[in-house]
This record gives sequence, C-alpha cells and structure tokens, in this order.
Amino acid sequence: MRGPKTVKVAVRHVNGDAGRRRTRAVTWAARDFRLVRPAEGRDRVELECPVCTAAVLAEVADHARTRRVRSVWAAVSALSLLVSVAALGYAVHEAGRALPALISAGVCVAVVGLVVALTAWLRGRHHIGVVLLDGPAPRRGHRIVPVRG
Repeated sequence: MRGPKTVKVAVRHVNGDAGRRRTRAVTWAARDFRLVRPAEGRDRVELECPVCTAAVLAEVADHARTRRVRSVWAAVSALSLLVSVAALGYAVHEAGRALPALISAGVCVAVVGLVVALTAWLRGRHHIGVVLLDGPAPRRGHRIVPVRG
C-alpha cells in the first residue's frame, strides 16, 4: 500500500520589486515545504515565511479534487477551442454572403475563444490544489508556488 499523497510547494517572500522603463525585477526568498494531502476534502495548514517568520495560511485539497479541477479546466479549454474554431469557420465561410456585422462578430468570438482556451489550459496545467488564504498585513507579499522535480 502506498503512503499518503504529498505536494511540494515553496513559500516565497517578496524582497524587492523594482520597476524599470520596460522591465520589472522582483526578487524572492523562498523555503520549500512538503504538504500531505488529506484523505478527502480540504485542510488548512500554517506555513512559516523564511524571511519575516509570519504565519502564512494555505488550503490543501485532496488528490481527487485536484484531478477533478484540472479536468474541468481542460474541458473548458477544449470547449472554448471548439467554439472558436466553429466561429472562425463561420466567419471565413460566410465572408462574402452574410452581413458584415456577423462576420466581425464571428472573428471576435474566435479571438476571445482562443484567449479563453489558452487561459483555461494554463490554469489547469498549473493547478496543484494548494491555495494561499490571504490574510492581514503581515501575510501580504507572499506567494505559494509549486516546486517541480
């Protein structure tokens, strides 16, 4: 039998945020944590920031819920991609015969559908089932990110 499922995350603290003319430089200090997923539902855990030692609250979802959320994001991405392809096909097929407003609406729906598809795919790909519960002032300036590898 396998042990409990875990997820490895890092708590990052913003050390500096310097805006330049065309770029922005953000420096972080991070500490890695290995969180145990609950058997079912969600658990709240308290993590300690490596710099300011503030308690950072996070919510860890179980493995099944995390997979379900990733599947939903993938389905939304596929559906919006399908809608955008259909709208683009309509706009190209009806180019000379339909009302110009319908053609431009088809192109707009296709572009918005592609943006939604890309956004949903990225959200699903980066979802790890750990959410930062933002709190009062000492906890601001923190971020929870997955640790790959």
